[in-house]
Amino acid sequence: MKVAYAGFDLLYPCLEELEQTGCQVAQIFTYPTDQVYEFNRDVVSFARQRDIPWTDRPITAEDLYALLDQGCQALISAGYIYRIPTSTPMRCANVHPALLPVGRGPWPMPCTILKGLKKSGVTIHKVAAGFDTGDILVQEPFPVAAEDTLETMTETIRTLAPRLLRRTVEDFDRLWEKAVPQGAGEYWPEPAEEERTFTPWDRAERVDRIVRAFAGYGSVLRLGERSITVVRGSVEFGRHTGRPGVLRTEDGCPRLTLNGGWLSLREWREEEAGTRETL
Repeated sequence: MKVAYAGFDLLYPCLEELEQTGCQVAQIFTYPTDQVYEFNRDVVSFARQRDIPWTDRPITAEDLYALLDQGCQALISAGYIYRIPTSTPMRCANVHPALLPVGRGPWPMPCTILKGLKKSGVTIHKVAAGFDTGDILVQEPFPVAAEDTLETMTETIRTLAPRLLRRTVEDFDRLWEKAVPQGAGEYWPEPAEEERTFTPWDRAERVDRIVRAFAGYGSVLRLGERSITVVRGSVEFGRHTGRPGVLRTEDGCPRLTLNGGWLSLREWREEEAGTRETL
């Protein structure tokens, strides 16, 4: 197939898989990233090394018509934030990191953990006017364990998504024609600031979900006037007589007393009065 690709580095293995399946990538679309939490370096480097045209501006209908004129058969999106026009004959498919129709929205992985769900998945679906509502080409579930974090879920998705994409492009015409409508589903907005913020007086179960849901990105611990970003940590459950909020250092690792357990801070930072400390 001759295809175009839209995305950033989170699902970069999907772009590599397209090449390995023999697809000809005609153009790459990405978007400006902060190069702190989101990156597009691998995607841009892929384009430059192969002299593939690329841009970080939003895709237009004119772009899609131009690709059709070049013989492009489909556009594959994987982690692309801009709306893709649906007004052209271009067949556009999106790789979504949730088991649709549940989990529509921009960032379903932390929502899955916050909700305490035991299952997630990857879905490849047609791009439609509504966010993540298009007919399903293929999907595959995977279990979410009690110890899973945003980082471990992301790695599972990065392994599963390319495999599903290979199945899709190798049988694209049939899957496109036989795609299954989603029906009713759930849209999950991006978690708000308060959903990733906790105090030692919150139940340890809530703290555990928040810390796991934003591992690598950062949840926010409020200690009075202090705000500590917990990049990575782990919660132990158990009764204790200590007052919530007491922070001790054991084996070089800060340990915070919670309501119903303890939080070990593996990596954290504190920004206060222009200073920054990272452990």
